[in-house]
Amino acid sequence: MKWKLYLKNLAKPSLLLFSLLSLILLSGCSCPTESTYKEKEIPDIIKKICREEYNLSVTTQRVKNTLWIYAPLDKLIHKEFDGINQDKIFDEGMLDKAMHINITIGRVLMSSDNTPEFFVLIFSDIKVGIDYILIGNILDMKKAYSGFLPEDEIRRRYVIRFKSAPEAIGDTTGFHFIPYNITIQEFLSDQIAQRIGAQFQDEEMKKYFKVEKSDGKFVDGVFYFGYSITETSKPKKKTNVRREILKTIAYCLKSYDFQNFTGVTLTDLEKQERTDYNKAEVIQWANQL
Repeated sequence: MKWKLYLKNLAKPSLLLFSLLSLILLSGCSCPTESTYKEKEIPDIIKKICREEYNLSVTTQRVKNTLWIYAPLDKLIHKEFDGINQDKIFDEGMLDKAMHINITIGRVLMSSDNTPEFFVLIFSDIKVGIDYILIGNILDMKKAYSGFLPEDEIRRRYVIRFKSAPEAIGDTTGFHFIPYNITIQEFLSDQIAQRIGAQFQDEEMKKYFKVEKSDGKFVDGVFYFGYSITETSKPKKKTNVRREILKTIAYCLKSYDFQNFTGVTLTDLEKQERTDYNKAEVIQWANQL
């Protein structure tokens, strides 16, 4: 029960988006570019550098356009984390290892001739059974390294999954994961749902709103987003929740120039209200941004 409470609090974007993600940004500043790695070498090179330069054992595998990196850890959560304190979430040793792995990923991918489209970095606490999963778009990473994406924006673009995973106990090689190919549709669905939750949990908005749920999926050409966001007090500035969510969706689809969809459906789970938008309406919103 104790760990379930901790995981529930850790799953909030307001805690997650300002922790591990920043390490990727910092690591980008020191990535050398003198070497060029071949596409087929990428998984093995990352594994080799982690082992030889940082004494870290990781498992790597590429599935089509997705690179998977699995990092087993003896400790993921800081011993003083109480489920509330944001200053000490992750174990210090875990943060050091994460930094080294992120540096390696950036170093290899920034100097490879043909990179995958996505990478999935998994940190698993193999003592307690917890998975921390980070999914990133490699073009986003390159833009961040080149200075084309500000720090706040690149943080929002990483997808975080955090869950209890009893099957991770004792797993030093990642056998409890089945690597698969991440699609842009899945990535956008998850990222947008995460952004929706985060925008109502930032320092200003969380004074007036409570986020219970924000989910997304893509089925047969349509994005479906379900949310439960309640107003806890009257905000200073009048806020239309559905309108703000639609703006977020339009912004993301425009940012990735994603056109291969037919519509967007929003469902207010609290009020049981569903609103459908066709592609033209979403594009119109995007053009107004």
